[in-house]
Amino acid sequence: MEKISKLIEDNISKPDLTTSFLCEELGVSSSKLYRKIKELTDLAPNEFIRTIRLKKSVQLLKTKKHNVSEVTDLIGFNDPLYFSRCFKKQFGYPPSKLLK
Repeated sequence: MEKISKLIEDNISKPDLTTSFLCEELGVSSSKLYRKIKELTDLAPNEFIRTIRLKKSVQLLKTKKHNVSEVTDLIGFNDPLYFSRCFKKQFGYPPSKLLK
């Protein structure tokens, strides 16, 4: 699991960081990856990737060195509005709250 997490963190800014990317890099089938991540985290691989990205966004926003749009790019989201919706769903408040 550490190998998967490190791979995600090392490639977090890439929008093409997907389940397919992980499978290719790890040399496993999508079904095997799905089973392993689901078994250990109770999340689907894409949810696991999103969760790591959102946790990283909290760290970046707390530094107050980046605005929401910059953080969106730094963690590999293509759309700031989608990022904000995912963030609010995960944490219960908008990302801009961490900038105040």
